[in-house]
Amino acid sequence: MKHVLPLTVLLIAPATFAQEQPRHEGYSPLEGLVGSWTIAGRESSYLETCGWYDGKRHIICNTESKQDDGSTSHGMSILSFVPEQGYVYTGIGSRGRYETYRGGTYKDGVIEYVDQSAEGQTRIRIGPFSNKDLVPFNVHSSQDGVKWDPADSFNYIRVK
Repeated sequence: MKHVLPLTVLLIAPATFAQEQPRHEGYSPLEGLVGSWTIAGRESSYLETCGWYDGKRHIICNTESKQDDGSTSHGMSILSFVPEQGYVYTGIGSRGRYETYRGGTYKDGVIEYVDQSAEGQTRIRIGPFSNKDLVPFNVHSSQDGVKWDPADSFNYIRVK
């Protein structure tokens, strides 16, 4: 009978440890990115499909983009919320692109990343997520962090 109690504990313990912890509210804004997207004006040449990774802690987006020279490039983006770090973005591309942004914030429906480099600062804003079929994407650059100049801007449009 001595061995029955430890065996029972071993059988019950994994189920207790395997229970999923409640998700932080920071994951909620990422939900708006799930689905298939194109870029306004590039509907026939750009498709990005995003979905939750197992466990609903990260969004994985796969992109296919037809280039002017007739070739096709591919990319993958991982968008995450890490409670200790904020929003985190990592992107890779079939033509060598690699980028990571950490410490993103969420305010007034917009996820914002600011990246510091030797050339200055880059600010990326995604959102607001108030329209489930359109998500603005804006990039600004700055030399001093005060005056921001537009660098890129487009709208993601949900593919129906």
